[in-house]
Amino acid sequence: MNIRQREMRVIRSDHIRARALHEVARLREALSLIADMAETSTSAMTLPDIARIARTAIVGSTPADPHLGAEPEASKH
Repeated sequence: MNIRQREMRVIRSDHIRARALHEVARLREALSLIADMAETSTSAMTLPDIARIARTAIVGSTPADPHLGAEPEASKH
């Protein structure tokens, strides 16, 4: 493996790790919300809401691209 291939693998691994950390945070938030709803309500009417939150949490989301939020450098004229 040459240096360029190694760099590409490292970049890809970093991207996979960042995406996984993003997903973990989202799923923990969803589970916390579901737990709060289940603990505070005795009504069966909350089950559709819990199911909706669970389905939404299962669908993956793309983390924000840090490069898109960066301010462009001012060009000198």
